[in-house]
Amino acid sequence: MVKMIGKRAIAAVAVLAIVAIASVAVYELFYTGGLPCGAIPAGSEARVKASESQFGAVTEYQLPGVDRYPDAVIAAPDGSVWFGVDEAPGVEHLYPNNGTVVQYAWPNYPSPLPPDCVYSASISGIALWNGRVWGADEYGNVIIGVNPSDGKSVTLNTTAQAAYPYWLAVGPDGYLWFTSDNTPARLGRVAPNMSMQVINLSGLGNDEPLTLDFVNSSLAYISTVNISTFSATSACAEISSNCASGHVYSFDPSDLSPTIMPKVVGAGFNLTLPTSASFLDGGVWVAQHDASNVVRYDISAGTWTTYPTSTVSYVPITLALETATEGGNVWFDEHYANKIAVIDPASNTLVEYSESDPPITNGTEIQNDLSIAAGDGGVWFTSLTANYVGFVNSAYNPGWGIAIEGADSAAVLPGGNASFAMDVTGSWSTPLGVAVSDSENLTSTPKLIQIIPSVSSVPGMAATTYQLGVRVLVGQTVRPGEYTLAVTLTSGVIQQTGYFFIKVD
Repeated sequence: MVKMIGKRAIAAVAVLAIVAIASVAVYELFYTGGLPCGAIPAGSEARVKASESQFGAVTEYQLPGVDRYPDAVIAAPDGSVWFGVDEAPGVEHLYPNNGTVVQYAWPNYPSPLPPDCVYSASISGIALWNGRVWGADEYGNVIIGVNPSDGKSVTLNTTAQAAYPYWLAVGPDGYLWFTSDNTPARLGRVAPNMSMQVINLSGLGNDEPLTLDFVNSSLAYISTVNISTFSATSACAEISSNCASGHVYSFDPSDLSPTIMPKVVGAGFNLTLPTSASFLDGGVWVAQHDASNVVRYDISAGTWTTYPTSTVSYVPITLALETATEGGNVWFDEHYANKIAVIDPASNTLVEYSESDPPITNGTEIQNDLSIAAGDGGVWFTSLTANYVGFVNSAYNPGWGIAIEGADSAAVLPGGNASFAMDVTGSWSTPLGVAVSDSENLTSTPKLIQIIPSVSSVPGMAATTYQLGVRVLVGQTVRPGEYTLAVTLTSGVIQQTGYFFIKVD
């Protein structure tokens, strides 16, 4: 298993970028195999072919060579997709219609050598801006932009300005913004002429900025992590005080003062390693990377709601990592669960797609999906160690679906109970397994609340509706508060979950 949050270092403040122009040797090399370690010469371009496979909603494009370590990913307006590769390092352009991949190796990097093929970059940020494809190398303290038309690159060295560039985002002002995964907290803002402004973020303490999401010209959100309290023990999964913390902040991107003071979003709620935050329809969705859930902050109501994932048998937490919004839904990846997931807030349902068929059964099989990007009708993702780029098609119909029947919420006293129902419609030839989880703790494993489905598996049926009953028993010692209950049905590579909500007074 690979778990990476980012490198940390102290950096000095500066306001002007160092810019270098590098030419590349452009050549065409169309092949299905790979060079040693899958690498091409630094500063070069190559054209290769990915092998395509498909199961259910998932299409995967296996990259040629070995250990490319695809990382950051972004969908292009023309339906193609760009992604970073830590091993080359550089950026690559995938054309899904025919599987062609054009590789652009960054200049001035050593080629990885077998047998280890150790990669020399960490590319978490990628953006399409100013006619170039930009990637942020956190290890190298550089942001590099490649012009696809001629292969030439521009390098911005951020070492003395805002070290450890992590996330890239094009602002509503037309500038390229990035987060500095470091303390003291700061953002970088790059102008089209390649000059850089550094914006200091006051009041963040030991919080280190990770992702950046622009809502409009006057509102943006930053997710931050604070690793000073992190404990690598299993207790972190149960006791939030032992886990790395962090916050989500909002700020006005039109305020270009040298120092600004962002506002904490939803103060008083303990976030556990919030590695990503995305705005959608009046709420901010946050991935908690040391948990088996994502959370949503309702801006108008000022309340937080936890959405547990389904659980897996081989690790206590599924590790949500990045969030992305598309078509009214919120997508996220579950690093340890090896799944891509999507929540439909309108129906209070969750669908989880396995990244492999059959689904993995132990931690050694984790493919380390670290990055996602919403695209037209679904989401793209990269698998760092399984060496492929994948796409989940949200229009895929597995032949069966779920819907909440009747009320989805209830008020319950300690020691009391409630009943809910969920309809399963369509047809399915084999039984659907039934599992439960809830928001009592970071593992999403029920403890003091019992969730009792009417059956342990829904029998295989054709063209029908099956109503699944759910009985909930609230223990006497359950603390007052609001809890989210999840009932999951699985057909193997797809899990569908319905959410129910109880308030314990």
